[in-house]
Amino acid sequence: MLRVSPLASLKFLIFAAFIVIISLSPSLNIIPKSLIVTSFHDSQRLIQLLLVGLVLLHSIIFYKHERSFAVSAHLRYALYVLITLAIISSCLAKSPRHAVVETSLFAGLSYLALYIGRLYHEDKTLLIKRLVYAFWAGILLYMVSFYVGYITATTFNTSKPWPALLTGFSSIRSFNQYQLWGLGLIYLPLLAFDFKTAYTRRYLHVALIFWWVILFYSTSRGALLAWGFGTLGTALIYRKLAWPFIRLQLMHIAVGYFAYVILFQIIPSLIGSALVTGTIMRNTTSDRIGLWNLSLNLIQDHPVFGVGSMHFAWYNPTVAHPHNSVLQLMLEWGLPATFIILTIAGYGIYCWLKKFNLINLKTQTKLENNLAIILFFTMITNAAYSLVDGVIVMPLSQVMMFTIIGLMIAYYFDGRLTEAKQINLFRRAFAGIVLITLAWSTLPEILQSATGSEKRFSVGYTAVGPRLWLEVK
Repeated sequence: MLRVSPLASLKFLIFAAFIVIISLSPSLNIIPKSLIVTSFHDSQRLIQLLLVGLVLLHSIIFYKHERSFAVSAHLRYALYVLITLAIISSCLAKSPRHAVVETSLFAGLSYLALYIGRLYHEDKTLLIKRLVYAFWAGILLYMVSFYVGYITATTFNTSKPWPALLTGFSSIRSFNQYQLWGLGLIYLPLLAFDFKTAYTRRYLHVALIFWWVILFYSTSRGALLAWGFGTLGTALIYRKLAWPFIRLQLMHIAVGYFAYVILFQIIPSLIGSALVTGTIMRNTTSDRIGLWNLSLNLIQDHPVFGVGSMHFAWYNPTVAHPHNSVLQLMLEWGLPATFIILTIAGYGIYCWLKKFNLINLKTQTKLENNLAIILFFTMITNAAYSLVDGVIVMPLSQVMMFTIIGLMIAYYFDGRLTEAKQINLFRRAFAGIVLITLAWSTLPEILQSATGSEKRFSVGYTAVGPRLWLEVK
């Protein structure tokens, strides 16, 4: 009889949960509505919590099998101070339990990043291919759903006002986050993989063109500007080395735009279709300005510890987050915590560019060379997009963000891990605290939805819309 070790079983469950949230949850509402959820957002959040919980459990039970990435003492002390500030901020918030939800969730996602890093250490080629295939599976499944809806709408003249064809997300901008986090990695096969036939490459080119069509359909100015910022920054840093990656994107975006014009402007006008699309040529920004003004006022009133994690939703009656990652951290976590986070991020970029410069990358393999460029592009593109949207808020975006962070950490350390018994013991104990806190802080809403006649979550904050759950008034 074949015996499977508990470690292998838990690793399989973690990988299965990751595949479900990355590949299936954008297109399929995995958890039946009759059980607990009513929206894609809530379903994705539950799967995210399951994934994070399994990763934390892995860190608690199998800590002896793990080794750590070597980090400086200064960085460890900065993280200790950040944890302390986050705890104090949560305790001072209007609803400490709900503030703890997001604080513990980010701590759990950090364990996910470290877990991805350890998988990279075990077999980096296998991990990269699995991640790329997971992203591609999700994209292809989503495009089948989207274009079947398009054909149905145009053929039968079904009323599909913009943006009805985009399903699976609480808002179109959440879909744009999903696109931007995976946009770099899905180009890796064309740049670094060897295919047995030329047809595979052709199919990938066609799929990427139609993926860009959907981005134009979503009419996101912020996503396109963030992509332009990421592309320009990558070109300035990596120059000729980045040109193959940039050239492919420019080709696909150009053809994709013409395909978008044909599919969503010319064809509907010729056949008199009821299908309607929007436009990126809009000049209204009053919604963002109002949110940012409120954020500045909250920062002024609560400069040290902020109003508490996730608590912008308690102070604004319409939108649950300020659509700006830096302002969100400042107003919710406080200025000292934000300073530590931005300092760590800035120092990380400095170390990355110092190690992975034009000279050093020339000595790397084709896969490693392109991976370094793509990871840099992905991070700065989404950092730019986070300044105008809730990139650090939505469950799927959070998982993809910490996956990329884990890859960058592992790539920087080249998979090198060190034995650190005391750090491992602390990490194990802290993982236990985070797991217990996360379960305690999220279970009330989960049980409420599971046992209530109306299958919906109700956190109780003022704003309508998604933050932890898809709050419906």
